[in-house]
Amino acid sequence: MPRGAKILGKPIDEGKWERAKERAAEEGHDGDYAYVMEIYKRMTHSGEFKPDHVADRAKKGQSLPDWKKKKWDSDKHELKVKAVRKSIDTEHMRLVLVKGDLDEFRCGACHALLFKGLNLEKSMIEVKCRSCGTLLVSEALLMIH
Repeated sequence: MPRGAKILGKPIDEGKWERAKERAAEEGHDGDYAYVMEIYKRMTHSGEFKPDHVADRAKKGQSLPDWKKKKWDSDKHELKVKAVRKSIDTEHMRLVLVKGDLDEFRCGACHALLFKGLNLEKSMIEVKCRSCGTLLVSEALLMIH
């Protein structure tokens, strides 16, 4: 049993930890902590084995080692790309880039989430916020007018 009460922010499931140790012993890795931990993470769908990380690898056709080299920080057990906030100097528009594949488009006045998409900084967007009624126009659309 590992020290502490949590593994990667989740409470330890003792039953799954014991099953992971048994499976590692069956595969000839008795006492190999790293091997047991990999099996346990797969069982609990944590770390790089979260469903959204698995889906990202499948979509890109990458193997786990290739994906980990590019996107995974093994020391911190999180994605290398941090959440980045970009504020565009338009009066009421805010574009927020978040961890993962989709960018968020939020109202600059009330910060309500309007929608998510890809490459929104290049997109021509004109939308009215449902919460506060502000009309938001992207910089790409302003350049065309």
